[in-house]
Parts: sequence; C-alpha cells; structure tokens
Amino acid sequence: MAGQLDSLFKNVAKQIVSDLGNSFDSSIVYTKKASGSYNTSTGAFTTTDTTYSIKVPVEFVKSEEEGGQEMREARIYITPDLIGDNQPTLNDEVTLTFAGSARVAQITNIDTKQGGQTYLFTLLVRF
Repeated sequence: MAGQLDSLFKNVAKQIVSDLGNSFDSSIVYTKKASGSYNTSTGAFTTTDTTYSIKVPVEFVKSEEEGGQEMREARIYITPDLIGDNQPTLNDEVTLTFAGSARVAQITNIDTKQGGQTYLFTLLVRF
C-alpha cells in the first residue's frame, strides 16, 4: 500500500507541475553544474554543465532593497524527471524571466518531498 501511495504522490506532483507550468507559461533554464576537473599540464579547470529548458510554476515571493540593490526571491517547483532525475544542489543555477529580461538566480534553499521515491523539489532562489 505504501508503494502505491508513493507512486500516486509522484504522479500527482508531476501532473500538477506540468499543468501549472503550461498554464502560467513560465519557462526556466535549469543548469546542473557538474564537478570539474583540473588539467595539470595546461592549468585549465573545465566543467561540463547540463541545461534543461522546462516549464514549471514560479511563485515570486519577496522583493526588497538590500545594500542599495533590489533583491528578489521566488519559489520554483520541479519534479525530478524534468532535470534528468538529478538532485538539485546549491551550486546549480536557474535562469528565469522577470520584468521582460532573463535573470540568473542563485538557489538558496532546497525542500525535497519524498517517500520511498523523490517526487517534488521546491527551490527558493534569489536574483
């Protein structure tokens, strides 16, 4: 029974994220940062990042002035399948559209909903 409920939660979360993302037409680019490697002979540090262009619900939650600049926060709801079944990290990046321009946002908090399997990530981002 627990496995059936877990699968039900995962499928419902996936459908809600998909429906709201399409309804609100809120597209983001999620960049999964890979661990890098250092080439000792050339001195170059290289990484291979993976990007996912996806439609997900974005909830703008706060806008305030900090140190003479306006800082904004948003919640982004993502299901694992949308980002290659990866676990988000604070090193990853989200690019979203705000006031008509693309903004790169820093992930400051990750809330993972799961039972026997992970079914929803709620990301708090700052930009």
